[in-house]
Order: sequence, then structure tokens, then C-alpha cells
Amino acid sequence: MVAKSSLAKKDKSPAEEIDMAAVRDKRQQSEVAKALQSAALDLFAEHNYATVTIKDIAKATQMNSALIYYYFGSKEELFLGVVESTVEDAFRQFNSIKHDAVEPQSIIFLWLQIHILQFALLQKLAKMSLDYASSHGRTPRIDKAIRKFYDKESQVLRKAIKDGIALGVFREVDPADMAMFISTYLDGVLFRSMMFPKFNFKNAIVVMRELVLEHLSVRTA
Repeated sequence: MVAKSSLAKKDKSPAEEIDMAAVRDKRQQSEVAKALQSAALDLFAEHNYATVTIKDIAKATQMNSALIYYYFGSKEELFLGVVESTVEDAFRQFNSIKHDAVEPQSIIFLWLQIHILQFALLQKLAKMSLDYASSHGRTPRIDKAIRKFYDKESQVLRKAIKDGIALGVFREVDPADMAMFISTYLDGVLFRSMMFPKFNFKNAIVVMRELVLEHLSVRTA
């Protein structure tokens, strides 16, 4: 006679066991890849693309160099992965604070706010992008990945400005020119803070935000 406990327990099939193992492996691989990218981001930002080696990243993570090659294939692919994940993270953070905000003023306010909240991350992206741009090993794929941040930023700002004009809360301006001004100013803040560690980046962004929104606002008599 079979005990009730045995009837209640359903053994997993070999296929199910394999599937669960695959899920665990994928999760573990994802965690390892993220750890490698995180360490590489810090190294690329602290030094530069040309001088950082796979051995440096292996030493920082206490992982075997062969493991890095297994996950990314080359330093170039690892750098590409770091840029892509950093851009995605920045916009993920923006979307997390944007929630249901639809007002043009709020969108611009929050885009500038994310530069305050995620300043260290964006500064690292700016630093390693500049270092990479001056290297002799540039590739179209990495150029495109870096450009993606600015393209998406421009889309966010231009849409908010266009919507504000359409709603009558912003005066007539060239959305592309205004978006470029905001983006360029933010780059200036990121790089200025590298040169002057005590530079008050938060205040600089807040002041610019107030000036931009005041400039855009329709003045009523």
C-alpha cells in the first residue's frame, strides 16, 4: 500500500529538472555578466578605454580572464555591453520617476532631475564616452550605442517641448534647438564637475531648469 504522502508528492520529470537548471544557469550567468559590466564601468570611467585590459577587469572582479572572454568575447564587446546597459539603466531610472507624468513641464523637470539623482552614473558614461572618442579603436557599433543616449534624450525633450507648444503652455521655439541647448548644458555640468570636484552640480542643474522653464513659459499679461 502506497502512503498518502507519497501520493501527494509529484516527482518532477527529467525535462522539468533540466528546465529548472537552465533557469538557474541563466540567472547565474546574468548576475555574472552584470558584475563584470559593473566593474568594467568603474574601470573605464576611472582610467580609459585604451589602457584598461581584460586582466584589469578580471583582477577587479576576482574572476578568470577566460570567463570574461566566454561572456563577451573581447574588450570591445564588453565595452559595448557596458555602454548599452548604462544607457538602459539611465532611462529605466527616468521612467521609474516619470510614472504617469504627462505635462510637458513635468517631463522636462524630471529629465533634469534624473541628472541630479543619477549624476555619478551619467558622469561615468560621459567620461568613458569621451575617452573612447579620442581612441584609435572606434567602431560603428560603439559609436551608435553612445549616440543612442543623445538620440533618446533629444526625443524626450523635443516631444515635451512640442507638446507644450501645442497645448499653449510653451511659447513658440525651435524644439530641436532647445533640446540641443539643454543636452549641451548638461554635458558641460558633467565635465565641469570632473575638473572641479567641489563644483555644485545640483545647483547648476536647478538654476538651468528654472531658466529653461521660465524661458519656455507663455507669459500672460
